[in-house]
Amino acid sequence: MEREAAFEEKAKRILAYLKTDLRYDEKFLPRPFFLEFTGSPSAGKTTTITELDKFFRRQGFRVLRPQEGAEVIRHISRTTPLYNIRTGLYALELLIDLSSSHQYDIVIFDRGIFDVYCWMMYWEEKLRLAGNQKKLIQSFFLSQFWVDKIDVAYFMIADPKIAMERELRIALSSKLGETTNPKTIQTLVERYRIAYEQLSPQYPQLHLLNTTEISEQEMIERVAINVLNILEQKAKNSR
Repeated sequence: MEREAAFEEKAKRILAYLKTDLRYDEKFLPRPFFLEFTGSPSAGKTTTITELDKFFRRQGFRVLRPQEGAEVIRHISRTTPLYNIRTGLYALELLIDLSSSHQYDIVIFDRGIFDVYCWMMYWEEKLRLAGNQKKLIQSFFLSQFWVDKIDVAYFMIADPKIAMERELRIALSSKLGETTNPKTIQTLVERYRIAYEQLSPQYPQLHLLNTTEISEQEMIERVAINVLNILEQKAKNSR
């Protein structure tokens, strides 16, 4: 018993050293800023993410750009809602874990939890989900446990004709994909518009950007200015 008490006493002293208010105070060691970019295919999200990532890193920020769920989850067919649920869970796991760490200053998601909300609308329309199933999945991914951690989220859309021109500009094959075809792109554009109308009153971090008639430079600058202003204000409010 004496040895056990000695062990516990040593453990308490070590824990007292580690578990300080400063170390666990989010205001002292703030969580990373989280950005999410989603939208219809070839609307410019990957280009925007690449430039934001480059900009912030060159300014001295520690930036994480997780691999997109579509590049990680390849063992599940894209022809089922389960695919989008799984890619959403991949992003959600990272969001939860990283929000409790201090390794990075900014994390930029290429599709995340808001993305799932839009895709469930798509699958309901395709009669692959019942209405109650759609609502259950959407409400899970929009739980306040994690949705409020997303500081800025962009829904980026583009006219299907322009999107396909961008998609095929340097493609090795003109063969169309499951989602990269004019009909599906048009459906997704409408879904993202509707989702923005439904969600933006409750989630002010959401922004809709139609890139059809703007250059890549203008697209990137618009997003960069908006993101910088929002993060600057959040930084000021946390002091």
